[in-house]
Amino acid sequence: MRYFIIALGIFLIYGCADVCKLTGDDKDWLLEKHKSLKYRENGTNTLKVSVKTHFSTSYSSDDWSPFSEGQEWGESTLYLRDSLYMLSIISSACDNSGSILLYKKKHSLHVVRFPYYKNSLTNHTVTVLGKEYENCFVYKDSTYIKNLTFVKKHGIVNIEFRDGYKLELIP
Repeated sequence: MRYFIIALGIFLIYGCADVCKLTGDDKDWLLEKHKSLKYRENGTNTLKVSVKTHFSTSYSSDDWSPFSEGQEWGESTLYLRDSLYMLSIISSACDNSGSILLYKKKHSLHVVRFPYYKNSLTNHTVTVLGKEYENCFVYKDSTYIKNLTFVKKHGIVNIEFRDGYKLELIP
């Protein structure tokens, strides 16, 4: 009987909560269909970069109740430069914005955050290794990244670090 009451309590707490689900468009910002991507490294070598995507649900902690709204989100992670850096692309349900986060291996918090807005038209067109990409999000920062180009359904199509290290997505 005790286990029944505990199970009923858990069901009432989590079973009644409303969860905002990821749509196909939300998932298009991630790299869910890829286990790896091939990049041209510094204009010469071909490099295979591992991609890991996972999905989860989080709940608001502000005024949590059994009837609070939850939100699904997804994250695609790429490990670069022998895992010296990690890039994380995040997309959430019922949210027009997402983030690209850069982590250094020895830091637990991201060192750079680049936001993107799902309904934005950037009018940026970039050509990488002969392939033209439209509606690109182009970022720079003064410490780590000289240039990073992000495209829906393709992910990071090119990235150049301040020290000259460069990756370009092979189409």
